[in-house]
Amino acid sequence: MDGRVAALWRYPVSSLSGERLDACTVDATGLDGDRAWGLADRDSGEIAYPESKRRWRLAPQIRARSAADGLHLDFPDGTSLPAEAAGDALAAHFGFPVTLRPHAADAAEEATAGPLKPRYQRHPIHLLTTASLDALRAVLPGSAIDERRFRPNLLLDLPGAEGFAETGWIGRSVMVGDTLLRIAEPCVRCAFTTLAQGDLPLDPAVLMAITKRNATHFGVLCTVEAPGGIRVGDAARVLG
Repeated sequence: MDGRVAALWRYPVSSLSGERLDACTVDATGLDGDRAWGLADRDSGEIAYPESKRRWRLAPQIRARSAADGLHLDFPDGTSLPAEAAGDALAAHFGFPVTLRPHAADAAEEATAGPLKPRYQRHPIHLLTTASLDALRAVLPGSAIDERRFRPNLLLDLPGAEGFAETGWIGRSVMVGDTLLRIAEPCVRCAFTTLAQGDLPLDPAVLMAITKRNATHFGVLCTVEAPGGIRVGDAARVLG
């Protein structure tokens, strides 16, 4: 099945909105710079969990993006700050002191300072198809169904795909540009898909529909079999 890369996304800070890219390099750990940082309560060390803790629900209203001079955070009021200067703005946004901490695979599980363990340690690439978005729009015609709700790294447009197509591709490979991915498992969705972000409103119906129609699965998680580069518009082919 052949198609193309419709969109490419990176999320420099877990739980914050991400940045749409034209191109990116990919290695065994995923997209370069993806989910390199996390949010935590500065005093208690509690990690941000917007999907389950109300105090963190405003997280996706902030956008994280990479710039020539480093990481920047864009706030809903239009303020844009370098990450290292954003402490006061983060505290004002959440209502309590918040800090950015890097993710590291060898971080201590319960540490209140220093690196965080990665939030997503299973498979580093999240792939979604336009077919799945269209299928969900058909179920929820009154909802704002947008890829941003689901935080994919890759959005693929495969004209021959229908319904929640990628759920049936577990174990198959996908060639994207010169990067080879293997589809490892379905992406199990949580309440993050319902949260307000940007112009997308809070919408509990989104998760309810995914649960009812596709057993909580929406998109798939992939491993990187052969590193490479990916650009928007690159050819994509589901193999096997």
